[in-house]
Amino acid sequence: MLFLTAGTCLQVTGQFNNTLYFMKGVPQSNRINPANQPECGLYLGFPVLSTVRGGVAFSSQTYRDLIQRHPTEDSLITFLHPLADKQSYIDRLKPVNLVAANLSTSLASFGFRTPIGFFSIGVANRLDGSLTYPADLINLMVYGVKDGRTYTLDGLGANLSLFNEVSLGWSGILSDRLQIGARAKLLLGVGNLYTSQSDVSLYTSMDRWHVESDLLINASLDFMDVQYNEDGFIEDVQIDEDIRNLNPYEIAGYAFSTGNIGFGVDLGVVYRPMERLSLNISLLDLAYIKWDQGNHQVSIKGEYEFTGIELNPFDIPGDQTVGDYLDSTFSELADSLSGFVSMGPGSPYNKRLNTKLYAGASYTIHPMITFGILSRTDFRNQITLEHITASANFALGRFLNLTLSYSYMYSNFRNIGLGIALNAGPVNLYLVSDNALNIVFWPEASQSAQFWFGLNLVFGYKKLMKGPEADRPLVY
Repeated sequence: MLFLTAGTCLQVTGQFNNTLYFMKGVPQSNRINPANQPECGLYLGFPVLSTVRGGVAFSSQTYRDLIQRHPTEDSLITFLHPLADKQSYIDRLKPVNLVAANLSTSLASFGFRTPIGFFSIGVANRLDGSLTYPADLINLMVYGVKDGRTYTLDGLGANLSLFNEVSLGWSGILSDRLQIGARAKLLLGVGNLYTSQSDVSLYTSMDRWHVESDLLINASLDFMDVQYNEDGFIEDVQIDEDIRNLNPYEIAGYAFSTGNIGFGVDLGVVYRPMERLSLNISLLDLAYIKWDQGNHQVSIKGEYEFTGIELNPFDIPGDQTVGDYLDSTFSELADSLSGFVSMGPGSPYNKRLNTKLYAGASYTIHPMITFGILSRTDFRNQITLEHITASANFALGRFLNLTLSYSYMYSNFRNIGLGIALNAGPVNLYLVSDNALNIVFWPEASQSAQFWFGLNLVFGYKKLMKGPEADRPLVY
């Protein structure tokens, strides 16, 4: 992943970009390692505009797999098209695959230096979501049902969380070589969808489908009124009228309600065994939310035998309409599922965030040039992802800063990032993309895409500069 060069002050939330880890002069670099101390005395982030960021990533597929060229015409088709090369898509799949997406904004952010360390305060809105799906599900979709085949659908599920994060961070210098930092976080949950158990198998033949399942889905939807019928199935879902009408007071009330509350911590260490070398380690989002309000649960557990539905228009009784006949037929199907599928109000449950572990090293060859190498491990519910990023950060004069990075992400080596920051006095404007140059060199091989825009104010930088680094052309 990619970030801006040294001297940029920006706010980051959600899933952080890797190169920022080694950016001196970037206040919010301590969001990735709480031990980092910004080199400005004070920074202020514009509400919302200090960070507008989103991204999507596939663990197994590239754009070329999803969207293919038509074999005979000058057009594009999806992998589900009858003429598509479906096998090339399936060959790239892992037993369990991931689609991840995130969107975040900073509602408020500022930091300041004191004699006992640097303090940072932030309020951020975060939307983190992922979908996991087994390869056999795609086999079923692409090639259809095969006689005498067992499909393993373990791992099928979704994880979607919308919450607000209020944080207080501190970084302290213990010696010339050692810095430590920590951040405490209060998490206010808005909504959640979470598949906590997913063991499913499907046996198919010409005369029956046999399902064995242990699937449990939890949801916290306090802003929705979910009504169930007498058979225990969802009958109606209504969103709160004030939410549908975008009433700002009601939306703020739901967003910052303490009905679903959680806590977390970020920890970090920076150790400098020599002047130009820095070793770093940090643990982020060691946190959870207890979802208490508006809870619902869907359980699909046990064994179920499906032998099909028989619809014969010549068997409709004379006193029934076609609609009544269809209602009766599907009611019988619902009755047969009543012992297999159950829905209803749910109990409170805890859901942890996706914890991230960073470990890396950076080397400064010149006050204007720093190289870094970083390993990042994401611990998701059923998948552990490893990322490796090499970065080169350049400060080219006072007003322009650039960064290049090269990353191994989602089993893909083709990730080149580019960032640019313009600094005019205390105003910092930046635009970053993790995969900017992929569009130029190999767009068809891209597995992820990300954008990042922001606007900040930075003060007190010159007063802190001492010694040979006083000439570094960074921000005010």
